[in-house]
Amino acid sequence: MEDKRTISWIFLATALASQLKPADFNGISMVADGINHAVPNHKELQTSISWLESKGLMAKQGKKYVLTPKGKLEYEKATDKSGIVMEIWEKLENIFKTRQYYCSK
Repeated sequence: MEDKRTISWIFLATALASQLKPADFNGISMVADGINHAVPNHKELQTSISWLESKGLMAKQGKKYVLTPKGKLEYEKATDKSGIVMEIWEKLENIFKTRQYYCSK
């Protein structure tokens, strides 16, 4: 089973890193480091991005990544009523633990 905490961390980093233009691995890693004070390793990035793509939350554009419209909606849900990064991260983790994301695309 995937680690939803790591997946939600990478999703949040991608959401922030790709606000103005698609983000590459380096951009996502830098933002992830700013969120968690840790740099995600290659496996964490690959596994998380693969899961997020399989759920229709993230898409690849060339060698860069963006949130899909579905991903943007989930990000908006998580940011509703809070701009605190750690609270957003926790909300995303809870969203990704739901049966909808656990069992389906």
